[in-house]
Amino acid sequence: SGINAEYGGRSWYSSHRGRLWIHAAAKQPTTAEIRAVEDQYLDIRGNDVIFPEFYPTSAILGCVFVEDVLPKFENEEENSSEFLFVCKDAMALPVSIKSKGQHKIWKLGKQEHATVLDQLF
Repeated sequence: SGINAEYGGRSWYSSHRGRLWIHAAAKQPTTAEIRAVEDQYLDIRGNDVIFPEFYPTSAILGCVFVEDVLPKFENEEENSSEFLFVCKDAMALPVSIKSKGQHKIWKLGKQEHATVLDQLF
């Protein structure tokens, strides 16, 4: 599906619980950055991981349901982030939707929200 988010590491806390839309960063990752993240997933999940051929930027990719946000010390996951977003029910959009995005968590505009919901359901 392209979105696999049981845990999402962040340096900041959020009180948000519920649906969270996943937005790709604006910056195009380098080949080295992509390889480093892919290697990390291979170490955790083994060789059965299928990576996308293309990584979109500045786009809404899908959503997850945030159940909790935990400080790193409350869990056993290997992650260098200060906080872990505990997520379930990851769903990828059939086609990513170009979107400028903002820093951290923000509210989607009405039209943008309607567009992503139409694709999802």
